[in-house]
Amino acid sequence: MDVLILHPSTFRESYGDYAEAGGRSQPLGICFIAAVLEKNDIDVEILDADILDLTFEQTVNEIKKKNPKILMISIVTSNYDAVVKLSNVLMEQNPHLKIIVGGPHLATFPDSTLENKCFYVGVLGEAEYTTLELVQHILEGKDIYGLKGILYLTKEGVIRNPSRELIPNLDELPMPAYHLLPSMDLYHPQIHTYRYEPVVPMTTSRGCPFRCIFCDQGVFGKRFRYASGKKIVDQIEELQKRRGVREIAFQDDVFTLNKERVYEMCDEIEKRGLKIAWSCISRADCLDRDLLKRMKKAGCWMIAMGIESGNQEILDFIKKDTTLEKIKDATDWAHEQGIKVRGFFQIGHPKETKQTIEDTINFAKSLKIYTAEFTLSTPFKGTELYEIAKDYGTFDTSNKSKFSKMFPVFTPNGLTQEFLLKKQKELHRRYYLRPKKILEFVLLIRNFSDIKRYMMGAKILLK
Repeated sequence: MDVLILHPSTFRESYGDYAEAGGRSQPLGICFIAAVLEKNDIDVEILDADILDLTFEQTVNEIKKKNPKILMISIVTSNYDAVVKLSNVLMEQNPHLKIIVGGPHLATFPDSTLENKCFYVGVLGEAEYTTLELVQHILEGKDIYGLKGILYLTKEGVIRNPSRELIPNLDELPMPAYHLLPSMDLYHPQIHTYRYEPVVPMTTSRGCPFRCIFCDQGVFGKRFRYASGKKIVDQIEELQKRRGVREIAFQDDVFTLNKERVYEMCDEIEKRGLKIAWSCISRADCLDRDLLKRMKKAGCWMIAMGIESGNQEILDFIKKDTTLEKIKDATDWAHEQGIKVRGFFQIGHPKETKQTIEDTINFAKSLKIYTAEFTLSTPFKGTELYEIAKDYGTFDTSNKSKFSKMFPVFTPNGLTQEFLLKKQKELHRRYYLRPKKILEFVLLIRNFSDIKRYMMGAKILLK
């Protein structure tokens, strides 16, 4: 074949006790790339080694059997070392193989990644059209070194070409190539984040104008770009007809930033008489009563919200640009409309203390939210937090596999790694193992599948 895109194993042991609950969703980024290649008559396949639970040796053998001209790999920091090892083995077996890399790790560690001679070229930024042009040039034997959006290794060092312009109109992108993935039945989100199966993730916008210090905006930038409401519903309708999809999990950073687009989508869903459950991610200051009412009517059942802390000074320091009062209002409004809120919290921020962590758990318990997830503040390269972390505590960057938000690579002054790990588990137990919360989950049970999911969640908590 021309191109094989590898979704490597994420080696979930770095997630500790939370791995069982983490879910495994379809890898959207590579599905978008595959769809653009396929649309342009390039023979492409996807090997999702993660969902197939392939070992290192099995992954090597599968790639060898498929014998692609070009292998593309998306790298995250936690599997970087394993991908380097894999690529070296593949190059020993087939020196003519062209290995193209991209993904979050390359975006944040471009030079050190491309210094591995097993990688032919790297793709930075929004990858669809850069990858298309790159693949076309390789297959046609053309020189690639003037292409925008790539970097490569020379005798003089790593050369980084000018960035490619961002895609202004996301409506022009085709439907992600879900059909190139293994069976839909293998994928499932986190145990408490869906109601119906099959459930499929969708991303309908790119870019975020907000300035949270823990977020990297190096790939999609700050300018908000989006697909139209009509385009979104066209794809939902196609997924229902072709793949029997019953629920959509929108993974946009701030789905409701452009409210008119959301209203347009809701109108289209109702006009076509579609029955679809859906969830999304948003911020407290991008929601209001009228919008929530409209979303509920069109099938929205849950909103994930980055709350981060229950202490206003911490929120201000991490530049969340919202208030505890606004967060409480938004969660109250969602509760009024019957929309559940999934709260994201972090502990171990710079300036964090034992008291501010107590403020966070107390605030979480006071809100009318469905679930609370407590992760550890992690300074990823490319973020403002990465640049300032050492001024506020101990920051260990030696083991890249630990960059999973489940291990304290950063420890604020006055706290310890052991304390943060213990406190993270404690906060989950204190939030969920309350009679009120247990009763709430019991009342949500509608079938045997729900019983199995909630039992799994209880098992993980009790661990």
